[in-house]
Amino acid sequence: MRSNRSPRTSTVPRVSTGAPNDRAWFLIDSDWHATVWRFKPTNVLEEQSLVQLHWDFSLPGGESFVDDRFAALLQSSRELIAVVRSRSLSSGLPQRATTVAGYFHYLRELLRWMVRSGFARFSDLDATALLQFQRALSARPGIGRASLATTTVQKYLYLFTYLFRFRGELGDGLQFDPFPGRSHGEVAGVRDAEIRRLPHTPDAVAVALLQGAVDLVTKEAIHILRARCVYAEAMVLTTQRALSEESCRKAANRALQRASDDGGAGTRPIRTVKELARMVDMLYAACFVVISYLVGARAIEILRLHVGCIRNQGDHDSRIAVIAGAIFKKQAEYHGRPHEWVAPPLALQAIAVLEALSAEHRAQTNHRELWLRQRASLGATEWRAECPGTLGVMTTPRMRMLLQRFGVWLGLPHHEGKPWQLSTHQGRKTFARFVALRDRSGLLAIAQQFGHRERAVTDHGYAGSDYHLNQEIDAEILTQSVAAWEHMLSAPGLGGRAGAEIMAKRPRFRGARQKGELKSYARLLVDAGLVLGVCDWGFCIYREEYSARLGNARGPNPARRQPSTCATCKNFAVSTQHRPYWVHQLRRHEALLDEPSLPRQTLRIARERVDEARRLLRSIDGEVTEEKAHGGCHKS
Repeated sequence: MRSNRSPRTSTVPRVSTGAPNDRAWFLIDSDWHATVWRFKPTNVLEEQSLVQLHWDFSLPGGESFVDDRFAALLQSSRELIAVVRSRSLSSGLPQRATTVAGYFHYLRELLRWMVRSGFARFSDLDATALLQFQRALSARPGIGRASLATTTVQKYLYLFTYLFRFRGELGDGLQFDPFPGRSHGEVAGVRDAEIRRLPHTPDAVAVALLQGAVDLVTKEAIHILRARCVYAEAMVLTTQRALSEESCRKAANRALQRASDDGGAGTRPIRTVKELARMVDMLYAACFVVISYLVGARAIEILRLHVGCIRNQGDHDSRIAVIAGAIFKKQAEYHGRPHEWVAPPLALQAIAVLEALSAEHRAQTNHRELWLRQRASLGATEWRAECPGTLGVMTTPRMRMLLQRFGVWLGLPHHEGKPWQLSTHQGRKTFARFVALRDRSGLLAIAQQFGHRERAVTDHGYAGSDYHLNQEIDAEILTQSVAAWEHMLSAPGLGGRAGAEIMAKRPRFRGARQKGELKSYARLLVDAGLVLGVCDWGFCIYREEYSARLGNARGPNPARRQPSTCATCKNFAVSTQHRPYWVHQLRRHEALLDEPSLPRQTLRIARERVDEARRLLRSIDGEVTEEKAHGGCHKS
């Protein structure tokens, strides 16, 4: 039987600062003078794909960097990479092999420029040369842009700080401080507004995505797992009869067809081997979406979960379920820093589905990971009783491609007229944004859930520091406020006590420049301090003296945030975009009135809610009717 064990190191690599007599301490199966450096894995994530550096890269003119005439520069470059591996500029601690690989990429481009410009040693570089190199970098095209991003240029500049700070150890370094009194970002011209941050999933796309994933995990998983068993059993029988691969596939198709016809096949019957392979992939993607969007863990943290990771914390009266795993980002521990994420029931169900999906693979490899998959995708053959290929933990790039297929399969709504491209980090970003935008007091809880060591340290992959997180929240609130004011200034009708006031006082916009003027006026209102609260049931034009939610100068009281309280407030306005919410409220409470077993107090509350919904719907519909009767003075 072919072994499917993933390669593992027998011991955790030791941390060293690289003593002179052991300067290749961080290499494995290669020595200091080797053309190819293979790095020892610095954490468990690197075991399956060791980092390699190739020193024989090409130079301008067709030469190779390992040619004899570059021997001195090659030696200095190796010393520099060893220093980068041994010490971070910020913390002084050893850096991961993957981080060093990035520095090697920057060094390679610097060396090519030096050869092209006639520099034979790092010590020959001066301030003018650094400026020329930076200009050459800035002129290079970037990914999807005419020039290299300033944030990328900033990363190259770190090399020069290494060359100056450790010039004594290198023997060939910069002889002057390259950036006295200035940061790398300042020198590169980085502006905070230009930093491209990973996006969250737009609300309309996120709702459809999560709903589709939840439906698959809760309603279809059992049928997919049953079909997989049918396929595996059919393949065992056909293999025993020594049938050809094509005959085996046809026999499995017939078995799946019979199982589907017998009922219990769910809303998406699986009748062929091809459909089975696709549905299993979609189920994996759905499990990832549920965990990512409802828990907020990073992709690599999710993909490294083990069987039995669900634990219960607290006593019987206050018990909560958590998912136990490890955080790898910026952690020195080889196996990551242990961490627990509070998890809702849907995420726990996704974990249970993954345990069932991975059971055979775990038994075959004697590993405990939940995301064991066939390395090379060979369709449904992965789900035979014995997987014919090598098994390993799914990679983040593979999961990203699977998510994109999942989005197409679900038929997700477009965003701004284009298909939205899903990525593995969007769940975490969307989770944090959802919590933070609704209650800023939740920032501490987000930090704890994400595993930040202190509240001030916010995940750089999300929004940078806590200051940056607040900036992003403020920007989102301002964007929502401007859009809401635009809507209210052009809507045919507004309900609510504040809505009637706006309808009576708002200016009229006419002519070809109506849209631009309306947007400018909306921005003027926001800049004047009229920032809105935006929710599913209406708008809050917040003024402390009128607040039914007993707010203060900073804003309304989040503890009293509920539709009935807002509906009585002088700050409240509703429009046609909120009509579906109040129609739903009306129907739901009318249905409650038909329940004879409800207590009298509950029926009284239900009647109040019915009257409240009808009153708001009349105010919305009445304003629309009145607007039409006057010839639609306000053009939207």
